[in-house]
Amino acid sequence: MSLGGKAETVLTRDPGRRLSQVLRDLQAGDSDRISVDDIVGALRDRSFAPLMIIFAIPNVLMFVPGASFFTGLPLIFVALQLVLGRTDVWLPRFVAEQSVERASFKKIASKSIPYLERIERLAKPRWWPASYPFADRMIGAATLILATFLFLPIPFSNGLPAIAIIMLALGLSERDGYWLLGGIVLTVASTMLVAGMVTALALTVFELMLR
Repeated sequence: MSLGGKAETVLTRDPGRRLSQVLRDLQAGDSDRISVDDIVGALRDRSFAPLMIIFAIPNVLMFVPGASFFTGLPLIFVALQLVLGRTDVWLPRFVAEQSVERASFKKIASKSIPYLERIERLAKPRWWPASYPFADRMIGAATLILATFLFLPIPFSNGLPAIAIIMLALGLSERDGYWLLGGIVLTVASTMLVAGMVTALALTVFELMLR
């Protein structure tokens, strides 16, 4: 789809099935692995918000080997397309073909669904900025920063950025300003946390070099 054309915000389209139902459907597969492309295809409408949540959740609930690449890189592409104003998601083949063991995915999904169902009942349209395109791009920019944190091999720094992405996605999906504000606050906190950790690591390395 062209980046030009009429200005259409992400949520002018039918949001389709709720994410909790999408996860239930994905659990029913019988293949050994599930790819990024499988997840995008299951969403059908290529919605940004569900993809943001799906790729952020593993960084909150449990450790999955290779999760930083499997989740961080798709999130970077999703965020970039929000910033650019796209109305649907496109992923390059080398990202779409990345996969994780279905058993690991099922563990994540089974833990996620009860929480998602509660959260889906709480989110609703309220207190949203007047400019939808500006809000979409602001969420995209914040998600891009957070996704970069997830992608980088920084120990113990994934949880807070991932929670921030989930809150931003919930705000985006329902045009809920409360979730948006919470996501922005956590984005700032995550940036400060990661900056502090990187600074501390750099100082430690510097001190070791001087010995």
